[in-house]
Amino acid sequence: MDHGDVQTLCESLPGAWPDTPWEDDLVYKVGPGERGKIFCFLGTGASPDGAISIKVDPELAPILHNQYECVSHPSYLSKRHWIAVNLNGDMPDDELEELIEDSYKLVYQTLPKRLRPA
Repeated sequence: MDHGDVQTLCESLPGAWPDTPWEDDLVYKVGPGERGKIFCFLGTGASPDGAISIKVDPELAPILHNQYECVSHPSYLSKRHWIAVNLNGDMPDDELEELIEDSYKLVYQTLPKRLRPA
């Protein structure tokens, strides 16, 4: 997967939308406007390793760190709830797609029901 594939996947999820809250740093959120919450950090896309950061179940994070060399701790995010994934690494695309979808679901579930997209 590359950044374009990640963007396409994120945009296919109900109510997901792109935002650039910090200059050129691209993120994907779910939920309306200012109340939207981030489920995927893509950054500028200019990093040589093409890393993204996604939310994960806290019990899954250490398993993924042990299973894949491409998984690391993201800068400035909770190491318990978020992982960074090098898109050029050893994780199969289908597993990465599933983790992005799971990140979306984890964040979606934290939204008040009135703010959840249909």
